[in-house]
Amino acid sequence: MISAYVRTQCSAYLIRELHKAGVGGLTAYTVRGMSGETTTFLYSKRPFEVNHLPESLKIEVICDDASTNEIVALIARMAKTGAPGDGIIAIQDVERVVRIRDT
Repeated sequence: MISAYVRTQCSAYLIRELHKAGVGGLTAYTVRGMSGETTTFLYSKRPFEVNHLPESLKIEVICDDASTNEIVALIARMAKTGAPGDGIIAIQDVERVVRIRDT
């Protein structure tokens, strides 16, 4: 499973390109969080609120091992601006997938 946190500005184009590349299914949702590149701006507002955290898009794709590198490269290429905060991509092994309609 590939989990990518990317800028929301990249989302529509990135999802369109994933679809063109044959990715059959994905989950995308808006998240808020901070990374090692977080600025002190987040802490300058009192009191601290979750709304002050930067907004990103989290995309999850479950795929076979053979497709992983291609999908990761596509996400990285489409989401990269070269500026801090471009995001991260995490890859995890999925032990088993059960399709609900088949059970």
